[in-house]
Amino acid sequence: MRLTFRYPVYLTKTQEKTLLDWLDHLCALQNSARHDRKVAWETESEKVSCYDQQQKLKDARKKYADFREVPQDMQVCALERTDKAFEGFYSRCEAGALKKGYPRHRKQIKSMSWKLRKHKLKTGERVRQNPIRETVWKHDRLKVPKLGEVKIYMHRPFEGDPKEVTLVKKASGWYAHISCELRDMPKVEPTAAIAVDMGTTHYLTTSEGEKEDNPRWYRQAEGLLQKHSRDLSRKQKGSHRRKKQQHKLALHHERTANKRKDFMGKLVYKLYHHKENNVLVAEDLRVSNMVKNTHLSKSIADASWATFFQWCADIAERDGLHFHQVDPKNTSQTCSCCGQKSPKKLSLAIRTFRCQFCGNTMDRDHNAAQNILLKAAAAFRGERWATTPYETRNKNEARDTGFETAEQLLLFNDLLTSPSL
Repeated sequence: MRLTFRYPVYLTKTQEKTLLDWLDHLCALQNSARHDRKVAWETESEKVSCYDQQQKLKDARKKYADFREVPQDMQVCALERTDKAFEGFYSRCEAGALKKGYPRHRKQIKSMSWKLRKHKLKTGERVRQNPIRETVWKHDRLKVPKLGEVKIYMHRPFEGDPKEVTLVKKASGWYAHISCELRDMPKVEPTAAIAVDMGTTHYLTTSEGEKEDNPRWYRQAEGLLQKHSRDLSRKQKGSHRRKKQQHKLALHHERTANKRKDFMGKLVYKLYHHKENNVLVAEDLRVSNMVKNTHLSKSIADASWATFFQWCADIAERDGLHFHQVDPKNTSQTCSCCGQKSPKKLSLAIRTFRCQFCGNTMDRDHNAAQNILLKAAAAFRGERWATTPYETRNKNEARDTGFETAEQLLLFNDLLTSPSL
């Protein structure tokens, strides 16, 4: 698996000016590569490969001095980025997607990458070069091709085999992203699980009944965001004061995003490690469709559910844990005790679930979280996660699948005992 470590980089004014010039060159190179592919397809109906463009890059470096000033590894990575964009476009066309996503013309780019090569030792072993030179001072040194060494603050050592380095320009400064290859962590045996139901009033509700408040980071920052936007609209285009105001606005957006990421990272770590759970279950929500709701779009976008699910999957892969998503159909409309669906559809305004069959009364989100856990446990016996909570209570269903009791359909110790697999 790949794991990326991010470190702040501190540049001199000369180094920063050089990197900004390289960014302009790489942006023009990507646009030129895109234009060549577009012209070749429109005129001759041919696809230009990444290898062909790399051969043209070699000829350009022999002919033009400005091409030779930029490291070749960064130029190759820029061409590979364009190739990846077109491969995604072709795959979406073959799949018949509504939005093909043709690669667009880039006005600017804010990152440059280069791959780390292997060198041969005296013993004959080939080892990948280490981009970091450690020092006795606070800042270590990062080796950048054709630029030399720059200051980097390594607040934690990276792990694994470093494969690629990316320099990213943000409003708060420059950062180095070092991508490392780690060995795959073996999955632990699932023994304790927890399910979460996402929401907007509360960020999530667990199957144990605990709720996590929604910080609403964007709504908190919305007042200052409007002020910065008004100030930007009053500045004359092209002026120095407008550039300073643009930097203020970008820095405000970055701080809001950092607060949201910090909250989600700590929350995922809390669900897995602080509560000692090795299985996390959530709904497979189509967030891109849910944000089309004009009344809830801002709240859903501010919560960033898709990013939260991605972080859950990444941390589970890194630590050898489990993360599963189940079908969200009727999880909030079904009783978690008897498994019967409510005859009347409950609106979002109704926050308490009252079962008309067994008389169960509980919080709506807590009931949905338990249904998510029951649905995951019932579906664990097969490869498809398409069962209903009612199957976990039906003894005939249990006997048909080879289990002695209906309780053996459930996997996790939070509600019932684990099955012997």
